[in-house]
Amino acid sequence: MIARKKGLLIAVEGIDGAGKRTLCSFIKEFLEIQRFEVTQFAYPDYSSKWGKIIEDYLQNKIELNINEQFFVYFIDILKDQDKVRELLEETKIIITDRYFSSTIAFQCAKGFSYQKAISIVEVMDAIEPDLTLFIQIPPQLALKRKFEQKKSLDRHEKDIELLKNVDYMYEKMLSGGILSKRWIKIDGSRDLERVEKDILNVLEKFVT
Repeated sequence: MIARKKGLLIAVEGIDGAGKRTLCSFIKEFLEIQRFEVTQFAYPDYSSKWGKIIEDYLQNKIELNINEQFFVYFIDILKDQDKVRELLEETKIIITDRYFSSTIAFQCAKGFSYQKAISIVEVMDAIEPDLTLFIQIPPQLALKRKFEQKKSLDRHEKDIELLKNVDYMYEKMLSGGILSKRWIKIDGSRDLERVEKDILNVLEKFVT
């Protein structure tokens, strides 16, 4: 392992269908080849009780009001903060497929107060990513990709207007430098090889 004085937290963000899962695996593999110790998280965490509530909501099995939606997504991530802090103290690199900025992007796109959401994350002393990669793609392309992948869509994935609003919220956080030490926007609409090359260029400068 390459010696480091501190760990790093890298968040990968974007709307549904942006390719986050594939790119998180790519980043993890690249860093492990460089002999870093890497741990990966993904949200929603459907193995948790909070994640199960989220899954039932997305599949239209239950209904949640906007406050309930915000806090169930928020707590699903918050529950792992002690573990994340411990790993960072051990100088590990953490990759997370979605993080608190995802909760803000989606729930504020649906009407939750943006300033209130930011304040809640800050008052809970949430660990700030060292780097957030925003994988941006047009919502129409995102919907097409998800349908080809799954042949069915949950309530978020098929809501094109919601995805447009979520994209706007991500842009708002990026331009304001909110909840991350550094934001980098990646054009995820291109072929996978070019997207991976752009990410490698960022990582090579960031982790060395």
